[in-house]
Amino acid sequence: MFKQKTSNSLIFEIARENWQLVLFSLILVFSVSLLESFTALLIAPLMSSLSSVPINESQIPKLFRDSVVYYNELPYEIRLATIALIILILTSLKNLLAYVLGVNFYKVEVKTGENLRNKCIRRLLSLEVNYYNQARMGDILSYLNEHPQRCQTLVNSLIQLFKDILITLFLSILLVSISWHLTVITIFTFSLIAIILKFILRKIRILSREVVHSIENYSTVITEIIQGIKLIKAFNTEVLEEKRSELAFKKRFKAELKAYKYIIIPPPLTETLGTFAILTILLLGATASQKWVAISLPLLLTYTYALLRILPRLVQINNLRSQSSFFVGSLDAIYNFLETTKVQTLPNGNFRYTPSQKDGIVFRNVSFGFVNHLETTLKNIDIIIPKGKTTALVGYSGSGKSTLVNLIMRFYDPTEGYIEVNGKDLRKYIVGSWRQHIGVVEQDTFLFNTSVMNNIAYGNPSATKQKIIEAAKKAYAYEFIQELPENFETILGNRGLKLSGGQRQRIAIARAILRDPDILILDEATSALDSNSERIVQRAIEEVSRDRTVIVIAHRLSTIEKADKIIVMYNGRVAEQGTHEELLALQGEYWSLYKSQVSVKGQIIQST
Repeated sequence: MFKQKTSNSLIFEIARENWQLVLFSLILVFSVSLLESFTALLIAPLMSSLSSVPINESQIPKLFRDSVVYYNELPYEIRLATIALIILILTSLKNLLAYVLGVNFYKVEVKTGENLRNKCIRRLLSLEVNYYNQARMGDILSYLNEHPQRCQTLVNSLIQLFKDILITLFLSILLVSISWHLTVITIFTFSLIAIILKFILRKIRILSREVVHSIENYSTVITEIIQGIKLIKAFNTEVLEEKRSELAFKKRFKAELKAYKYIIIPPPLTETLGTFAILTILLLGATASQKWVAISLPLLLTYTYALLRILPRLVQINNLRSQSSFFVGSLDAIYNFLETTKVQTLPNGNFRYTPSQKDGIVFRNVSFGFVNHLETTLKNIDIIIPKGKTTALVGYSGSGKSTLVNLIMRFYDPTEGYIEVNGKDLRKYIVGSWRQHIGVVEQDTFLFNTSVMNNIAYGNPSATKQKIIEAAKKAYAYEFIQELPENFETILGNRGLKLSGGQRQRIAIARAILRDPDILILDEATSALDSNSERIVQRAIEEVSRDRTVIVIAHRLSTIEKADKIIVMYNGRVAEQGTHEELLALQGEYWSLYKSQVSVKGQIIQST
């Protein structure tokens, strides 16, 4: 029950955001419903004219007595033509409005999907890295693709449901005005349908949650296959992955089939019992001995016509109710995602950061541990990263280097202690104003599937073409860009895979140069390159590092020998800090690392 209320609140929120479309739809629905009823009102005088059976005024319901009397007073020669013409006009107008309504329905449906996708993408962009470390990619993609698509169908079903209910209501008023006795019998018959459907719809809602879960699992499997295709090829496990995807799809198919078996029950059930009701009413209405339901032939035919117009709508209403119960699981999934991730965004500060760093970046007794991890990743870190200098972080894998940098980027906040910048806790600054002055070049550079120019200008989209070219030249990227098929307009493909590793790094460095950051973070930027590419990238790094606070995560110690300060991490703690010469003289942790990378010939190699 709680989930249903929350889902409804999300629907109402979307309705408020598109209130003009929704209001126009409601006006059209009301107009179409009235025209449907007005058309039914004309059946009695039409039948009377066709059968030449006059209608006793005492039997005419007050609802349309004046209308029938008016037509009865017309000359017989023009009465039938007049009624037929009016019915044709009303029917044409109704169908014209129904067409406009259908187009408007589609607009509401598409807007609903768009709004839900926008809400999800805004939330995903506001979430910090920690969420993505725990979430399954398939689940994330389902919030952007399949669930909004199913919600579009849900909204369309709800609007159609409202239209059919309103038409049924107006026609039901007509039925009651003609004969409340027959209407009682009708209501009793359809009440049986409602009671049976109550249990069916409850079952469909339960099964819809199983379908949602199976959809998310299937999306996750497919996403993992796409992301891990190189590993799959390398280990020759295509058959294994094919079986895994088939199993996931079979589970999804089984869940959907199980729900579908219940979804298709309402239409035939409604039609069968509805036909029974119509036949019963015709039998009772045609039997003269049944004084309590005595009714003239034109009115009986009008009643039957109205009931025949109601019956398919009752079938549709019950079909739409079962569909809504089936698709509401996706709305629940989106709502739960939006609600549960509200608290997963980092609190924003009130102060705007301005690039000065009087005392550099100061760690004050900082400790940090990931949620659900038993061990603390960083322990009692007290260091100063000086302004305008190059500081290198070294240590074995898992020593805490990347986590420390992530705290500087404010992807996470310390669990104990604080990071001080310009005399303030980093948490007091607006996150965007702080990150705006940081540039990052990572080992696994991410490039977008767009042009070289757009990739370089990503951190500074307002930059001129001349500035972009200058940045490319400083990053030693201009020459190879000129050799690309369309130079700066060349599309780089998925993740920039049309380029070599060294070329991707130089594009990333050009991006950092163009951003002109106050703080530059180099996360193992050359560790995956061959020696020739490393030399070129290293020259580019020296260019971008001038007059900036540079933080380098390095495995190859030869690349940071000239660093102003080297911080050695070990098991989440700061083991040593100093210059290259100072640390070698200590013959401690840094000396051990350095020695492990020196071959017999004295050349530096990367340790394994």
